[in-house]
Amino acid sequence: MVALGLRRRLRPGSIAQIRLPLRHIGSMNAWLLGGDPLTLLDPGPRNDEALCALERGLRRRGVRVEHIELVLATHQHVDHVGLAATVRRRSGAQVAVVSALARFGAEFEARLAADRRFSNDLMAAHGVPPEVIAEGGELWDFIAANGECFESDRRLAEGDRVRAGGRELRVVARPGHSATDTLLVDDVAGVAFAGDHLLATISSNTEIDPQRPRSRAEYLQSLRRTATMPLARLLTGHGPAVTHHAELVRSRIAEHAARSDRIVHVLGDGPAAAYEIAGHLWSPETVRSQPLLVVWEVLGHLDLLHGMGSVVEHVEGDRHSFSLRGDALEARTRSRLALRR
Repeated sequence: MVALGLRRRLRPGSIAQIRLPLRHIGSMNAWLLGGDPLTLLDPGPRNDEALCALERGLRRRGVRVEHIELVLATHQHVDHVGLAATVRRRSGAQVAVVSALARFGAEFEARLAADRRFSNDLMAAHGVPPEVIAEGGELWDFIAANGECFESDRRLAEGDRVRAGGRELRVVARPGHSATDTLLVDDVAGVAFAGDHLLATISSNTEIDPQRPRSRAEYLQSLRRTATMPLARLLTGHGPAVTHHAELVRSRIAEHAARSDRIVHVLGDGPAAAYEIAGHLWSPETVRSQPLLVVWEVLGHLDLLHGMGSVVEHVEGDRHSFSLRGDALEARTRSRLALRR
């Protein structure tokens, strides 16, 4: 009876943003959806600070973790799903996620170890010094500490509809930032819970794994598809809501064109590895402290340029480098025109 009384303080169909602290980025957004079933979307990272912030945010709305009936998630990163198992244990809530994310949750520890090995090999192949790779182990320690295996009660697929917080949400796959990126769309309200697919103030990275070596091209395709959707708001995983998504997508694509242009300019001085190119794009501190992220970013743009015929990849043993194909100015012009189409 206490639970029911508390839940009546939430207006059916309401959406409450709960900001949880997150190292480096500052915060992430968990979303509480009032109504039946009481739903928590993207519960946040698994650590005491985030859990306390989540509990405070729920109390302000008159509920507790134990009252949650459904957990949804937009993608596999631990800052979004790390607390899924905790919420499920304490509340008995059902967890409903896309099938690929369900598999990732069930195999979290094994996947983490495999991703760490692959990423270290990737960095070595693209010019990151061994000592910098070793320093990057803090990222993997953070992921391990802030996530855990979780079981899923319902596996969702593209086009499925799920009742959540008095709303009907449609499942829309948008891979790119991660393999499991998903929009959960309320078509009636014109609202999408978008995770990190499109952020208002920063550009999303695109992780590379063995199954998705060209994730940047996949991401741009996903962005273009999202731009055509009749949406009023995208409620995101970090920062404010996106209210003019088509315009923002155009801006992000223009940013891609500009960065690709800069990479072509760097390669105009001769062949270079991805990590070396990164040194021309970001500060020395950023390049050394975030080697995996900058390698992902540069390789994503190099893959786009390679697909346009602007660059050539060279492999010598286990080392990779890139050079321009043909005249540098011609390649630069061609890449800009192709990206803007």
